[in-house]
Amino acid sequence: MKRFYLSLICLIVSLLAISQTFSQGIVFRQDDWQNVLMQAKAQKKLIFVDIYTTWCGPCKEMDKKTFTEPSVGDKFNARFVNYKVDAEKGFGITLAKRYNVTSYPTCLFVDANENLIYKQEGLLRAPDLVKEADMVLNNQANAKPLWALDKLYNEGRKDAEFLYEYISVRSLYANIDNTTLVDEYVKALTPIQQSSDKTLRMIVNNGFKIDGKAFELLLKFREKAEGLFEGGVEKVNTAFAQSINEVFDNAVKTKNQALFDKALAANLRALPNTADRVNDKNKLAFYLAMKDVNKFSEAAEQYLDQYVMFVQIESIRKQDMWEYEKIMQAYKLGIRDSVGAGAPLYQDLKKNAKYTMARLTAKELNDVVRAFIDQVEDKAKLKKATEWAKRAIELVESPDSYHYQAQLMLKLGEKQLAMDIEQKAYDLALREKIDTQKFTAALEKMR
Repeated sequence: MKRFYLSLICLIVSLLAISQTFSQGIVFRQDDWQNVLMQAKAQKKLIFVDIYTTWCGPCKEMDKKTFTEPSVGDKFNARFVNYKVDAEKGFGITLAKRYNVTSYPTCLFVDANENLIYKQEGLLRAPDLVKEADMVLNNQANAKPLWALDKLYNEGRKDAEFLYEYISVRSLYANIDNTTLVDEYVKALTPIQQSSDKTLRMIVNNGFKIDGKAFELLLKFREKAEGLFEGGVEKVNTAFAQSINEVFDNAVKTKNQALFDKALAANLRALPNTADRVNDKNKLAFYLAMKDVNKFSEAAEQYLDQYVMFVQIESIRKQDMWEYEKIMQAYKLGIRDSVGAGAPLYQDLKKNAKYTMARLTAKELNDVVRAFIDQVEDKAKLKKATEWAKRAIELVESPDSYHYQAQLMLKLGEKQLAMDIEQKAYDLALREKIDTQKFTAALEKMR
């Protein structure tokens, strides 16, 4: 009998240990790398590696908020051997070099033979990390794993058949750029193959360089490509927009005028109906990044006056109401009821959906006003910005809108008016139960 109770106690303790393991988040092995490989091989599991540094803020945030989530622990403790290593100490230095880790945090999925299955850089929240894990596990069923295809490509395999397979497998994984490979693929085809349905689908689904062969092919056979997809016009337009916007973003980040001009020209060719507005708006970000105050202020005035201030407030209100009615129609028909699980979303829609376009427009105006406050000294231009600040408040009264207007008036020397407007920002924040610290600090500084 004693043996029975002892066995029962041991079983309960084991179950409690398992329960704690799975409810506390990921349990990382503190072990030699070779032992981790042996365990992965024995259990037929992949290895999840968190590569971090002690000074990395996002790494600490993932430790605190992502790896500790029970849903993450349930997935990773059951399906992976988990390993954590400092990239700047001991074996971590070797591992970081081996897998070309250059930013932190970086998460690796590695098999028991040390082949890299997938690499994800940057901070991930719990739901996103679980999605990454599911994606990796699902794609492991491929007859030819990605690491094997990587090896063949690096050894010089570049024929069209191989490149098609390679791109197809890579496209199963998120955040893998296939644009260079797409251009290599179309260059390896005959002229007839380049215009085939198969090729056009590959281009649209995987993206392309805006100065490459794939871009020119999609322009030439655009109508045919649009016919290959449901909602084909929008699908092809989105493919062009994504490729062009990536170049815009890179040009702003690197402050590269030639690259920026290339994106402007590509946008005019590919999306002529919307290019003028998109190009003009991108000029704001580019000139601001270049710290060219004159060009920035000129571009801001042109963009806002032509595309934003030009639209009457009543037109924006009508568009918002039309969109609101369309969104709420499903609830009215009982498709998405206002009770049960849908209640929080329903309440949010009732509160905010009537002002979607108004809020977006006000944000556009406020973003430029804030930049003028920081960058512009010319009084005439600052007075012009007061029109934009006033319009933002007319569209949507918000503490931030009043705050930016107050800061603008202060810069123009209207101290008392600035204090009065800042007080409105504070009062509104108080009514809406928003943190008032920013507005209090602004008022104290004005006094």
